[in-house]
Amino acid sequence: MGYGDEILAAGQAQRNYELSKLPSRINGLNWIPRWHPIWEGNPAIARPDYTGLCNDILNGPHCRPYIVYPFTEDSGWTFNRSFHARDYVAKIYLTATELALGQAARREFGPFVLIDPWSKHPNLRWPRERWEQLVASRPDLTFVQHYYDGVSYAVTGAQVITNSFRDACGVLSAAALYIRGESGMCHAAAALGIPQVTIWGACMDWDVLGGYAKQRGIGVSDAPCGSWRSCAHCVTSMAAIPVESVAHAIDAHLECYGAR
Repeated sequence: MGYGDEILAAGQAQRNYELSKLPSRINGLNWIPRWHPIWEGNPAIARPDYTGLCNDILNGPHCRPYIVYPFTEDSGWTFNRSFHARDYVAKIYLTATELALGQAARREFGPFVLIDPWSKHPNLRWPRERWEQLVASRPDLTFVQHYYDGVSYAVTGAQVITNSFRDACGVLSAAALYIRGESGMCHAAAALGIPQVTIWGACMDWDVLGGYAKQRGIGVSDAPCGSWRSCAHCVTSMAAIPVESVAHAIDAHLECYGAR
């Protein structure tokens, strides 16, 4: 859990803002107000010391609305299927400096497909060789990989940019399309209105955490396991997703959104 969870919280605040025109204070466990850097500049979210009229949201560590509690590393996640991320689309307010990173990438590379092959969660990784095959199979496209601390490899043939999460969002804001496994950046793409192809697999629940308007899920399972640990079921599911399926989704999305 990380930035994606906080973008989902921002999505709840955004929905309240659209309905009531009031900001929301986001509270953690025991209704203690809190703040996160991804919310900077967002008029839908009240800072913890805000004293005006506002809504209150309970969403934080150990009280996420899309998770059934309690859970353990042994049990993994059980998802609250009454929650749908697609109903709570956030907005991210990037600074001029952050947006300039995307504009610079667009000037340098032209229309580009942004990829992120790495995930810290082994159950969400599409095999490295598939990423290499995908990039090699499409010389007609310019692939850019945003590369940051913790990433274990760069994909051959892809341009590399080093970013923090917010800087990565700046680059993402200028992309024609975004491709990766499920992660917080998928929620960022939805918040920024960027079409995305998500290589999903069998760990996370698509109905709860996916299904955004411009998001196409590849390899979505109807039986997500929610495992915290490396899981043969999930790893096998990701390995079974062929390059051709992802390439077809790329073409369909680029044609649909006129980004080629």
